[in-house]
Amino acid sequence: MNKSEFLELHERDRPLTLLNVWSKESAKSLENSGVKIVASSSFGAASSTNQDDGQHISIEEATAVFDELSPYTFRSLDFEAGYSDDAYGLQRNIEYLFNKKINGINLEDKLPGENNIQGIKEFTEKINILHATDTQNKLFINVRTDSFFQGDIILQNKNTDLLRDTIERINHYEKYAIDSIFIPGLKNKEFIRTISRNVSVPLNIMLDIEKDSIEDYLSLGISRISFGPSTYIEKSKTNIAVDRYFKQKINQLSYLDNNELINLARR
Repeated sequence: MNKSEFLELHERDRPLTLLNVWSKESAKSLENSGVKIVASSSFGAASSTNQDDGQHISIEEATAVFDELSPYTFRSLDFEAGYSDDAYGLQRNIEYLFNKKINGINLEDKLPGENNIQGIKEFTEKINILHATDTQNKLFINVRTDSFFQGDIILQNKNTDLLRDTIERINHYEKYAIDSIFIPGLKNKEFIRTISRNVSVPLNIMLDIEKDSIEDYLSLGISRISFGPSTYIEKSKTNIAVDRYFKQKINQLSYLDNNELINLARR
């Protein structure tokens, strides 16, 4: 699957729904369950090796999650903030992703350990480095903005000024040929509907697989749903094998997929 084929799966109101993985075993188990897109969770990958999230694991460890997958499986990496603080390091890391056959990334506009989001100018410089390095335009860039994923998330989801600022920020990023926008922490349904109407790229939100109902977030203009660390957290509370865990999740969601309300990207 190439970038354009992956983009086509981002259908408005029939969101591509990804069960995030955290290790080689979980990635292979998900692939074996018949899913053709495997997306990682940085929190899950770090926690599964008793490390903290926020680029505390190396880029080599982060990408190793995909090492045992078939070459035909689309690999989407949680790239955090790029695993580098400088332009040369970011360029080198992107080239490493190509060597590891990574097909898509989430790139966030908040640096690890920082309380505030990067300035628009600083972050768009990262996007420009991405494009300058990806000369063949192979990498799917899902830009993550953490405007709703900091501080008191409940209050953030009531903040109309933040809503306006987030749309302005996304509209600026859109000028730099991003492929989609990811807004973890965003739960206000009216805010989701408003953002989806005011941006031109597919909208990706993050839900909690234990606490949230997908049905509550359909018909809002969403094109992609991620479960982030919640798959790892839920699985960690059980004693079942990881392959059985993913089969259960797919079975639970299959009725939505079969009725074309979501897309589980099954083969």
